[in-house]
Amino acid sequence: MLRNVRLKALLSQFRFYFTSPSLLGDTPSLSHFQLLLNQCKSLSDSLSILERLNAVPVQFWNALIRHEVAHGRHDRALAVCRQALQAGAKPDNYTLPLAIKACAELASFRRGSSVHGVVITHGFESNVFVGNGLIVMYARCGALDEARKVFDEMLERWIDDVVSWNSILAAYVKDSAARTALYLFSEMQGAFRPDVISLVNVLPACASLKALKQAREIHGYAIRTGLCENIFVGNTLIDVYAKCGTMRVACKVFESMEKRDTVSFNAMVTGFSQNGMFDEAFGALNRMREENIPIDVVSWSAVISSYAQRGCGSEAMNVFRQMQLSRSMPNEVTLISLLSAIASAGALSHGMETHAYCIRNNINGEDYTVQNALIDMYAKCGSFGGARRLFDSIPGLNRNVVTWTVMIGGYAQLGDAIQALELFSVMVSRPYFVKPKSHTVSCALMACAHLSSIRFGKQIHAHIARHSYGFAALHVDNCILDMYVKCGDVKAAQNVFDKMPQRNNVTWTSILTGYGMLGRGDETLKLFDDMQKAGVKPDDITFLVVLYACCHAGLVDVGLKYFDSMSKVYGVAPRAVHYACVVDLLGRTGQLDKAWMTICNIPMEPAPMVWIALLSACRVHKNVNLAELALGKLVEAGSDSDSSYTLLSNIYANAGRWKDVAQIRIKMKKSGIIKQPGCSWIESKTGITTFLVGDKSHPRSKEIYNLLWRLMDRIKGIGYVPQVDFALHDVDEEEKSSLLSEHSEKLALAYGLLTAPKGGTIRVMKNLRVCGDCHSAILYISKVVEHDIILRDSSRFHHFRKGVCSCGGYW
Repeated sequence: MLRNVRLKALLSQFRFYFTSPSLLGDTPSLSHFQLLLNQCKSLSDSLSILERLNAVPVQFWNALIRHEVAHGRHDRALAVCRQALQAGAKPDNYTLPLAIKACAELASFRRGSSVHGVVITHGFESNVFVGNGLIVMYARCGALDEARKVFDEMLERWIDDVVSWNSILAAYVKDSAARTALYLFSEMQGAFRPDVISLVNVLPACASLKALKQAREIHGYAIRTGLCENIFVGNTLIDVYAKCGTMRVACKVFESMEKRDTVSFNAMVTGFSQNGMFDEAFGALNRMREENIPIDVVSWSAVISSYAQRGCGSEAMNVFRQMQLSRSMPNEVTLISLLSAIASAGALSHGMETHAYCIRNNINGEDYTVQNALIDMYAKCGSFGGARRLFDSIPGLNRNVVTWTVMIGGYAQLGDAIQALELFSVMVSRPYFVKPKSHTVSCALMACAHLSSIRFGKQIHAHIARHSYGFAALHVDNCILDMYVKCGDVKAAQNVFDKMPQRNNVTWTSILTGYGMLGRGDETLKLFDDMQKAGVKPDDITFLVVLYACCHAGLVDVGLKYFDSMSKVYGVAPRAVHYACVVDLLGRTGQLDKAWMTICNIPMEPAPMVWIALLSACRVHKNVNLAELALGKLVEAGSDSDSSYTLLSNIYANAGRWKDVAQIRIKMKKSGIIKQPGCSWIESKTGITTFLVGDKSHPRSKEIYNLLWRLMDRIKGIGYVPQVDFALHDVDEEEKSSLLSEHSEKLALAYGLLTAPKGGTIRVMKNLRVCGDCHSAILYISKVVEHDIILRDSSRFHHFRKGVCSCGGYW
């Protein structure tokens, strides 16, 4: 009722002015209609007025469309445009640009392409304003190809202007097509004189490419044309020089500016921070205070972000405290950077405080960005319960690819690889169907590598083959290669390696590792030579892999030769881990005296890994005195662990010194050191199955033990003798033999023989070093079964086939 009364009143006013042009000049009705729009309570009121009039000029429709666009009501603006067309109004030079602008603001490709159709239908293809609007609209929708088609058509019709070029430049820069943007800028100079907007658009392209030469050329053009005096150009130049690493030039631009604002100072603070010049960054902050320039959240966030990117967690947290003391309120970017810093520092308590702050201030972030950072922080701080609870609190269909990736990555890198693969499987299945990014598949492949899950790894490889990952393709290929290497399938790894269009140091190191872990030393060294012929310079990691391969192939002299050539020939300084490899190399062949001399000649304090290498060698060669010395050094360094005490305990047990074994166990208990339990796992069609020593929890446990006992009886008949020295308990020989038969790797192998297809390769993984008796037993078992058996322990791969192991006795 009231609405009808209001409409009648408005309509009577409008009709009065519409029919009395003499009162307000030639076009009083349009002016008054614009005033009346502000009195309308809703869009329906405005439309009702126009619908009740006959032959309404298009200018009135334009006024209503413009009114809705000005108030950010873009959906309503498009609704008015549709109503106008249905009412028979013919669009003019203002109608369609307004509609296109509304589509651009909504980033709606579907509606934008429909408006484009109206443009063609009504013959506005040659209108420069319409064309420029279409370029911007398609760019906002992420449809760069369509934006370029419109631009090229404008060039063909000779209707382009500076705005056209600026729009397409901005589109390419936004789409990370910086090289194309620079090429277009060069072409533009032959047609139009670039203006301030042109420079502000193209300079970020130089920054992303670190194209210092082109940036200097554009800077020179700006000086010659006087555009350099513009504050926006000056600020952009500071940013590009900072990102190119030339802060000295950035400082000159800054000092030469007649006017500087907060953005100018923020560019300097960000530049100093990104280049690791933190003292200078704080100096710029202090100068802002002295010159009464407001220090905003951008300045603080820049410093926090730079510290976070460099893994300086405590420093980033200190800056955040200063920010709070200055009463500056953090935004989403600040908190995401802070959470990254907290994650790198492993400071869970600070992370929980930050989480509480986000809850109190209702900071969620667009598309759950803050929650994703919180999940990542909890995972990297080892609180997988907290990470998973936060992950589960996000409605399933609202989780974006980043949400899934941070949770999968947390499990894959620091937690439970099985959970990582289960989550990945859920992510790509109904009802979610989230397409994984390159980092997602990399994390999933990492989980496969950790578990030696070749079945799942092949499925992910097939997915990758069906999709393109663009610039990240090399990284993804390296992850595939690493997965096959760590699953012990060096043939598949070699196939991937051979087909890679690009290779880097990581690629070569991965394939070298694959051959080295299988004990194929000669092939590893040949690949090392091929790597150098390909022009790839070996680094310290490459030499570590080469030394490792020599260790596991018994190539002592060759390994020592490569170690000596590291610094002399290649200029690579040996680190503690390289010396540990040399000690291991000598120790494996019983040269304990030379190993000891190597340790004495290390030009630095021997790292714990060096003593652990010596301790391992002492176990193989039963040198109790040297083992006690090595453990003593580890205790002095505060690096004694369960593995170190277990090694010495095993050495005592082999020597029959059971009292010393008991004392070691008492000492471990008093120190709170818990021995890591040995476990083995195997992949089958039903998933990953794990076994502990003496495990009887599996539903098919009876079948597993019956098969294992039959196998043990059979191989005893062809020469297998239980190595009771590896039953490290003070019991009789018969009980020791029984204990050995229940080791986890034997149980996993028996289960594999029950479930594997005929002739299929059986892959068993163990978290600790395989025991000598199990190695001997599996060697004999490979003689009597029609399967290749690949066992991966904490040190290397053992490929058993017809009574021969790839390790050649070195492990």
